[in-house]
Amino acid sequence: MTSIEERARAIRLVCTDVDGVLTTGALVYGTDPRHTKVFHVRDGAGIKWLQRFRIPVAFISGLDSPATVHRAWDLKVEDCFVGHLAKKPVLDQLCAKYGLAPEEVAHVGDDLADLPLLNRVGLACCPRDAVAEVRAACHFVVPVDGGAGVFRAVAEAILRAQGHWDEVVASY
Repeated sequence: MTSIEERARAIRLVCTDVDGVLTTGALVYGTDPRHTKVFHVRDGAGIKWLQRFRIPVAFISGLDSPATVHRAWDLKVEDCFVGHLAKKPVLDQLCAKYGLAPEEVAHVGDDLADLPLLNRVGLACCPRDAVAEVRAACHFVVPVDGGAGVFRAVAEAILRAQGHWDEVVASY
């Protein structure tokens, strides 16, 4: 059996769902027809750390949301796919773009639409409040809820396994 650390050592791309992972999954509606979302700053830090070590991050969300696109732009996440309930073709496209095998990809998801990716990638991760089927499919169930720093914990695990964590800490 391959350990989480061994899986994390091989990761060259990290994909993530948005709602329920980078956010709590709650959507706030007012009188404007668009919704707003709350993103955790620690997840943004994790994204920047991965990028610093040339590990790209991709957002793959079933919900077509301007808030998600704006967050991706803010973090310089080049690969932002919104309105994609069928996520496997996006993974195939990303693997082709970066010349990677699925085993070199991590995915963080929380709901059933993430299962095709979680069952295919080298490191499958989810928050502790993910649906039962997703938790069962994951190698790493992060011990925090979605929207509370799940992505940051995944980024740290990858960077630790790849020997970069001390450099991240030393940069502060």
